[in-house]
Amino acid sequence: MTDYLVMCVDRASGGDPKHSHIYQAFVRPVSGGMGRLLPVKDIRREIKLGYHHFWSEDGRSKRVRVKRYKCECGFKTIRTKPDDIQDDNLSLKGPCT
Repeated sequence: MTDYLVMCVDRASGGDPKHSHIYQAFVRPVSGGMGRLLPVKDIRREIKLGYHHFWSEDGRSKRVRVKRYKCECGFKTIRTKPDDIQDDNLSLKGPCT
């Protein structure tokens, strides 16, 4: 099993900022090496099946686990709990593309 760090995320553009959901993320192995851009559906599947763990990291190298999330609008995406890392959760990651 490989652990991955989420480096950046791309969001669906829409009229409501509350529903600008992550649809893909660039991840790289925690141990180093080449990263890859993955669609959220692949990340969600790998989390569900237990193949890999995905993490978000702040500037102090504190890591929290990325989890599967289904929005009230029905969109299936990923997130950390909003209070896991106050200054650097997935909502603060910059765009990949």
